[in-house]
Amino acid sequence: MTFYFKKFLLFCLALLPLTGVTLFVLHVPAFRSTPHPAHSYEEALQKFTLIQQRETKLSLSPEGHSRLMVHKTKTNRVFVLLHGLSSCPEQCVPLAKILFTCGANVVIIRARAAGYANTFCEEQNNQSGQDLIDQAAESIDIAAGLGQEITIVSLSAGTLGATWMAEHRDGIDQVLLIAPFFGAYGWSLPALDVATAFLLYFPNFYIWKKDLLHNPSYAYPGYGTQCLAKTLELSRAVRSFQGPLKTKRLDFLISGADNVVNGQLTQKVAQQWSAENLGKVFFHEFPAALGIGHDCIDPNNYNSNTELSYPVILKILHLERFKNDVHAESIYSVLN
Repeated sequence: MTFYFKKFLLFCLALLPLTGVTLFVLHVPAFRSTPHPAHSYEEALQKFTLIQQRETKLSLSPEGHSRLMVHKTKTNRVFVLLHGLSSCPEQCVPLAKILFTCGANVVIIRARAAGYANTFCEEQNNQSGQDLIDQAAESIDIAAGLGQEITIVSLSAGTLGATWMAEHRDGIDQVLLIAPFFGAYGWSLPALDVATAFLLYFPNFYIWKKDLLHNPSYAYPGYGTQCLAKTLELSRAVRSFQGPLKTKRLDFLISGADNVVNGQLTQKVAQQWSAENLGKVFFHEFPAALGIGHDCIDPNNYNSNTELSYPVILKILHLERFKNDVHAESIYSVLN
C-alpha cells in the first residue's frame, strides 16, 4: 500500500509543473474601465486639452501627438480612430481628413507608449492591454460630447481596445475592426497562448519588422516582446467573450494578403459572435489577389493600397457621400 501511495505521490508531483503552466495559459486576465463621458461640446474640448498638456511633457515626434479634428459644433456622427501597436496617430490622419470633410468630428488619441521621437525607445515595453482599453475609453469619453452617434474605426492592436468597448460599453453605434490582432499569422492559438505566457516572464527583446526600408519614419521598427505579450493577454480576454455585444453594429474587415495577423481566427470569432448576435455582426474580406496589406489605412505604408481600401471602408461606415460610389461598389462586390 505504501509503495503504491509513494508512486502516486511522485506522479502527482511530476504533474504539478505541467498543471501550473496549463492553468496559467488558460487564465483569462480581467480588465476594467469606468466611463467618464463628456456631457457637452465644451467639456469634450477641455478633456482633449488635458491630454495635450500631458503630451507636452513627453518626447514625442510631431506625428506622435493625439489629434482632434472638429467642426464648430457637435455633429451627427463622431469617429474615434485607434492606431496600431507600432504606429501612432499619424497613421490615421489621412482617413480622418476624409471623415472630417464628410461633416463628422474625429478623435485620434495616442496609445500610452506610442509616438516617441526616438523610435528605438524602451517606452513601448511599459504598454499593457489595460493601456489599450484606457486609450479607447478616453477617446469615447471625448467623442460623447462631439457627436450624436459614435463610430470606432480601429486597426490591428487598436482593435483590441475597440473590441473590449464593443463588448462592455453602452452608447456605441458602430465598431469597425480592421485586421484585428486576435492572433499572429502562422501561429496556432494554443502555441500562441503558451508563447504569451512565457514571454511575460522572459527579459524583453525585440522582434524586428521584415521590411524596415518601407517603415514610416514615425513608426517603431519592431515590437518589444513584453508589450507584445501584454497585448496578446488582452486578445485572449476579448476573443473569449460570450454573450450579447453592447455596440449596435460590429464589422470585421480583413485581407487575404495580410501576413501579420491570423485571418482564419478572426473569421472564426466573427462567425461565433454573429451566431450570438443576430443581425449585428458583419464580416468582410479583401481577396488576396488585391494585394492589400495589414495596414490598409496609412498611405505611407507601401502596401496599404488605400485607393482600393478607402472606398470599401467608407462604404462599410455608411457615409452618405460614398453610398452610391461606383468605385466603392466595384471593389465591395468582390469582397468574400
